[in-house]
Amino acid sequence: MATMFPGRHFSFPRLAIVIVSIIAIISGSALWLAYTRTASQKLPSAWFGGYADVTATPSYAFESDVGSQYANVILGFVTAKNGTCTPAWGGYGLDEASRSLDLDSRIAQTQRTGRNVTISFGGQAGGELARYCSTSEKLANAYFSVVSRYHVDSVDFDLEGANLSGDTAAELRRVEAIATLVRKSAAKGIDLSVTLTLPVGQQGLTNDGEATVESFLTHHIELSTLNLMTMDYNVPSSTTPQSDLIMKSLNAAHDQYRELLYTHGHLFDGTQVWQLMGATVLIGRNDTANEYFTLDDAQTLNTFAQKTSLGQLSMWSLNRDRQCGDNYGSIATLLTFCSSMKQNDGQYAAILSATFTGSPGTIVPFDENRKTSGNGDSADPYPQWSDTEKYLQGSKVVWKGNIYQALSTNTGIKPTQSTPGTDSPWRIIGPVL
Repeated sequence: MATMFPGRHFSFPRLAIVIVSIIAIISGSALWLAYTRTASQKLPSAWFGGYADVTATPSYAFESDVGSQYANVILGFVTAKNGTCTPAWGGYGLDEASRSLDLDSRIAQTQRTGRNVTISFGGQAGGELARYCSTSEKLANAYFSVVSRYHVDSVDFDLEGANLSGDTAAELRRVEAIATLVRKSAAKGIDLSVTLTLPVGQQGLTNDGEATVESFLTHHIELSTLNLMTMDYNVPSSTTPQSDLIMKSLNAAHDQYRELLYTHGHLFDGTQVWQLMGATVLIGRNDTANEYFTLDDAQTLNTFAQKTSLGQLSMWSLNRDRQCGDNYGSIATLLTFCSSMKQNDGQYAAILSATFTGSPGTIVPFDENRKTSGNGDSADPYPQWSDTEKYLQGSKVVWKGNIYQALSTNTGIKPTQSTPGTDSPWRIIGPVL
């Protein structure tokens, strides 16, 4: 019988080439699939989310909002029902809120359209659960009952007024419970994003606010965002635009937060700290007399946020993002359903959300601590001292393995040459770890 391919013989080299080619094709395909899967993942980035007051009258249909500015919504507020360790939306228990406000189905509808829902605990009115749950275990269970009921992976703790100060036992229960909540959520496959919302003044965080951040860090709670309530400065807007006050307070809080993070071993650079921060504004008329957050302020703040790489922008509230009717033009108090400003519906959200297209999550993981040598490495937490640089009061530098802070504006004075005392232009903070 004639051979099928006369003159051809079996060849090991040819076989090897074929096998190598097949492996290369398979490996290339696998790498491409891995690449496309990675590329399609939604990476954390700066985000905008407006607060919605779910119990306010008239009711606000947050579930019906359409547009990129509504991709994230923060629902407030979950408090303690009638002074007990039972979660409630204002005066509505969770079951009652489902019946009377149709809240369960409205949240589910929002999520079905691909939007992200954050649940906020606390707020200005009502008692936060930590004040009424007798143990951190009961408190953690109360928090988790809300997370699991509404199938959310993002929570916010809005602490102000009596919920922020005066009850150290409640503060301890809160941080212990939140740490447990994060672990409990992780065990259920929920990567929970935690935001801490605190008031600020022109000088940054209050003493109570700093102590609260310190407590969260001490209990190893990874904050996705330190969100600051930049409002109610009690300065007439005719004297100073509110956006100027907001930027001043954010810059001050940035320095405070960076130092707090540093003392806990989180050696982030300035941009990373901004990414870990957020700002919430009170649109239109504020609680304080003659103080307004205008549309121009919104544009100024959005520009500032982009330049600094601020991680989050929010506003109180979506309910108010519309012009008041003619019947309310002369009312000199804050209204829950309009801004008291001349505007188009949704105009504040549209301005503030520009370029903030991400969703709640940790932009800078806390475990990305920057190891430093203090010898001028690029990873140093602050810039190396320079004899030509003008250092303003409060500036921080690295010199000879230590961190120094300027006590007064100076140029050309080495930190190690200054004489300790009240007139010294520098003070040592400590070694670079």
